[in-house]
Amino acid sequence: MKHSLRFRLLFFVLTSFIVGWLMISGFTWWRAAAEADALFDEQLFQLATLLAVVTSHEAEEQDLDEFAEDMQVNGYNDPPVFQVWSSNGQLLVHGPNAPREPLSLNFETGYSNEMMKGRQWRVYTRYTSDKQHRIQVAQESASREVRMLGFVVNILSPLLLALPMIGVLWWVVVRALNPLDRLVHQIGARSATNLEAIDTAIVPVEAKVLVDAINDLFQKLQLSIERYNRFTADAAHELRTPLAGSVVQIQAALESSDEGERKHSLNQALKGLSKLNRLVEQLLVFSRMEPDVAMLEFAFLDLKKLSVEVVSEYVPGYLEKSVSLELEAPHPVTLKGNWELLSIVLRNLLDNAVRVTPAGGVIKVSLLADDNFVTLMVIDAGPGIADQNKALVFGRFHRLLGTTGQGSGLGLSIVHSAVRLHGGTVMLEDGDEGKGLRVVIKIPIRSAFPSEVENL
Repeated sequence: MKHSLRFRLLFFVLTSFIVGWLMISGFTWWRAAAEADALFDEQLFQLATLLAVVTSHEAEEQDLDEFAEDMQVNGYNDPPVFQVWSSNGQLLVHGPNAPREPLSLNFETGYSNEMMKGRQWRVYTRYTSDKQHRIQVAQESASREVRMLGFVVNILSPLLLALPMIGVLWWVVVRALNPLDRLVHQIGARSATNLEAIDTAIVPVEAKVLVDAINDLFQKLQLSIERYNRFTADAAHELRTPLAGSVVQIQAALESSDEGERKHSLNQALKGLSKLNRLVEQLLVFSRMEPDVAMLEFAFLDLKKLSVEVVSEYVPGYLEKSVSLELEAPHPVTLKGNWELLSIVLRNLLDNAVRVTPAGGVIKVSLLADDNFVTLMVIDAGPGIADQNKALVFGRFHRLLGTTGQGSGLGLSIVHSAVRLHGGTVMLEDGDEGKGLRVVIKIPIRSAFPSEVENL
């Protein structure tokens, strides 16, 4: 069962208070009982001492007949019983209610517990200074316990005044949590579209960390929604054009009676649908690489092996277009990354390169590595990109004016996002002798997984 913060706080505070109160009361009870018990024993000792002095004095005057009467005058509400025995075992004096047999058969000086007539007694035995008389003083244990209880209760009475503090603590905790109630009301009253930061002016210091985290989440959600809306709008716009064009071409083919025109319309529709298919594939790839939803598995891989595999796929198509494809990868290059994403990076770069490279041109792929970085370069023989446009081409659906072909405008944006997920960078430079475009990708080897790379 889940409880509110108020309940948990009240529970722990009140439980701590009650446990503390019980511990203090228990310790006070134990201590007071021990002190009372010692006090009652001291009382027996003092009475026995008084009897020893009086007995010695009366014995010298041979006036023991008046001793019992003198001993009956005392200030006790429940006076102890006492006996005075001579050295030859004769009972000389005994107090009221005292039996004629010894109160204790333990004749050594000190305290003992005895049972008399089914009741327990506390007995103190001592002798006069001349060892001629034995004195025994006794007090019933039940009587001692009753008096001890009253004594302890009197001591504990002030602690009972602390019990009303439970209500005070309850009120204090409830009042102290009022700012949280206001915060809950402030958040609960918001609409689903209100992602503005929560005002921290009324937030307690203890809750500020939570509110800051919520504000940070609101900001991330706002950025995510904006990115989603922008992406959806751009995707809808880009999908609408080839789809509408394909529909028009198919309708034209259906309405045309000329076989040549019908074939031309169907070819145009096929091109539009092919573009649409590639665009959808690129959109799916891009959606998986969003920082907030990317769930990628990284493992150690050989980037040279990956490059050879991807380049081999493109060689036949390049030969058909009379374009040469060269790969320079002298050594294996091991790093931790995602095979699929890095394959998509290289494929997109090769797609862009072959699209702009004229027949007879050469596309070069170079893979090098040092102690810190892996460098992947793709150099085409196309017209290149002007400096003022190099930063723009990484945007989604961005195509340069005058660009033709089946490009979706997502290729370099996907490359940039995939490389960024690997902690790397993408730079666009002019090709050899200022002709064409050189795409330079640098991915750090040690930054993300230094210990694992060093152990290879």
